[in-house]
Amino acid sequence: MNNIKEDDEPFVRREDLHRKKKKKRTIGDILFYAVPILALTVVISCGTMFIRDFLEYKAGEDAYNTIEEKYIMVYTDDGSSDNASGGKTDGGSGAGEAAGETWEYPALDIDFAGLTALNPDFAGVIVIPSLNITYPMVYSEDNVDYLHVTFDKQSNSAGSIFYDALSPHDFLSKNTFIFGHNMKNGTMFGKLKWFLSKPELCAANPYIYIYTEDKVRRYEIFSYYKTQEGSKTYEDFEGEDGYDDYVAMCMKLSQFSAYADDIDFTKRPDLLTLSTCSGPAGGSTRFPVHAALTGVQRYQA
Repeated sequence: MNNIKEDDEPFVRREDLHRKKKKKRTIGDILFYAVPILALTVVISCGTMFIRDFLEYKAGEDAYNTIEEKYIMVYTDDGSSDNASGGKTDGGSGAGEAAGETWEYPALDIDFAGLTALNPDFAGVIVIPSLNITYPMVYSEDNVDYLHVTFDKQSNSAGSIFYDALSPHDFLSKNTFIFGHNMKNGTMFGKLKWFLSKPELCAANPYIYIYTEDKVRRYEIFSYYKTQEGSKTYEDFEGEDGYDDYVAMCMKLSQFSAYADDIDFTKRPDLLTLSTCSGPAGGSTRFPVHAALTGVQRYQA
């Protein structure tokens, strides 16, 4: 009996070992290890993307802050000055007269020669006081050049505020298009969407100012809404009937309920259309802002 017991115990142990080696892993066993690993991979990947985006956004913002601090000076009501990125574009004003009406504009001292030297494609400076937007603009040859290139020619997802390649230069079109990215950090045209959530901003100050070396143009916003890429918003029109139909469409689609209805469209003033993306990156939704020219005067720093 002892011999049997001694032989039996090693046999039983070998059988247990054999069973352990042959034990099949279940789906649950695989998921037990795979899920945490996958989750950790996602966290690391998302974290890396967040850091990358943050650094790129900051680089773009810093680049424009530097440009504005060096080339664009804004004067406040007390006569002091501040750089454009400081948010005082609704401070001091220059004044002039157009069509018998006196109107004021934010008083900016712009180094046009310096901006042109920095980028020969310089087209002018756009100011939207209600959103604290002040940026130099560029002319684009194909609406692609400046999608991911800043004003100082650096590669960055922020890109530039650029003039439509199909619009005649110097704001000679009946409808001039200006494009800019809808940046998550609110830079470029990322603040335009504030008009939807805070309509009082546009109601209180519906003006857009365009500064070129010899002129200041004032446009009044009358419509904004969401639309799709390739919609009639981006089509050219011809003649008075085409103009009237286009304005009527903009009014019909408009989400600007506080529009003062004070623009005389029977005189068919030139239009300015700002456009940016809306919604997830890569989508086809667009957010245009339409404004009409209500004054042009000689620029005085």
